[in-house]
Amino acid sequence: MAKRKKKAEVILTPEQQIEADYQKAVRRMEGAEKMLQSEDRLHMYREAVQMFEALGDYEDSEARKKRCKKRLPIARREYREEVYQTGMQLKKEAKSSADYEAAITEFHRLRREYKDLPEQIAECEKLKEKALRNERVKTIVGKIFAIMALAAAAALFLFLRSPAAYYIEGSFLMAVEDFERANTIFSKSRGYKDTEERVRECNYQRALKAASEGNYTKAVSLLYDKVGEYKDALERKAQYEMEVLAEAKIGDVVTFGEAKWFVADAAGAGSKLLVRRKPVKENTVYQMAGKEAVWEQSNMRSWLNGEFYETCFSRYEQEAILDTQIVMKENSAYGTKGGNQTNDRVFLLDEEEAGKYQELLESDENQKAWWLRTLGKTTDSVAFVSAEGKVMPYGYAADTKELAVRPAIWVLYP
Repeated sequence: MAKRKKKAEVILTPEQQIEADYQKAVRRMEGAEKMLQSEDRLHMYREAVQMFEALGDYEDSEARKKRCKKRLPIARREYREEVYQTGMQLKKEAKSSADYEAAITEFHRLRREYKDLPEQIAECEKLKEKALRNERVKTIVGKIFAIMALAAAAALFLFLRSPAAYYIEGSFLMAVEDFERANTIFSKSRGYKDTEERVRECNYQRALKAASEGNYTKAVSLLYDKVGEYKDALERKAQYEMEVLAEAKIGDVVTFGEAKWFVADAAGAGSKLLVRRKPVKENTVYQMAGKEAVWEQSNMRSWLNGEFYETCFSRYEQEAILDTQIVMKENSAYGTKGGNQTNDRVFLLDEEEAGKYQELLESDENQKAWWLRTLGKTTDSVAFVSAEGKVMPYGYAADTKELAVRPAIWVLYP
């Protein structure tokens, strides 16, 4: 029997890791807002605060941390009141010493200064002692029945917190088309039966509802983050992306394919230029050592219009990407010839374009140097934009992996 190949380990760059940590913190914060159990909500807000604290001033982490801290007291009050009311209900319904002990245990989860807690605990202790005296005079048969009843109650309590119970509740909510709450409930029964499939269905339906209400940005986000290739999600995602793009203005950030892009320019024929929001270091070079780095023959051009194009965009998104005529101008400072004109779906900006969109593309979040398609001073070097946002016509050796890649595409929308 052939050995199964191990999956390649995915190693994130520091920038990808901090973005992943940020998204995890955001999900924790948003998840807290949807929690039905006050204890879960309180716990998740605390975790979110710690996560945003660790992220420092990344994106809006500080603001989100403050919002979480602001909501913590409310969640804590709700949690305390719920525990208190549970204790009061246990006390009210208590019939045995064990029942009173359960109420006492519940009350002890709170600080003694909360409401009339000392009086309630003291009263439960007295009632517990009275129940114990009554129980001592009961027959063995009565004790056995009492133990059986207590065991049944405990089993029911445990069941209500089990994956099976959450699965049943989530299924009911799906049946009544409450997909928001169903998705939250199903999250507590992950791995149980076909929960993963039901979670995808919930998020798929949430996306359809958002789109029907005209919120295409939310619909795209749900399909992008939570649905994947489920049913016709890829086709619908491409359709909703077109709706978002039609309304987007220069400078807006949109999701298209597997990345986020700046809307950098627009043409009269219903098309817009998208430039990747963040320059990302890829495991490729602009050109192999010993070869001229002209765009037409470059390794970078082949990779962008091959592997990157196929993996970043679904076939529905590929249909909207225009085949663009790429003019290769000479280096503005050194006159190095850029080579022949090409037609590409994915390309890099040149010196002139980088200068034109410089203000839009500059960002404190994108402190990486990134390639242009203009040759540098020599034919084995390529111009680039520095981490500070300045165009560097002198260029950098084309066989390095030190520079990031910032693809651009023209997209035709209806």
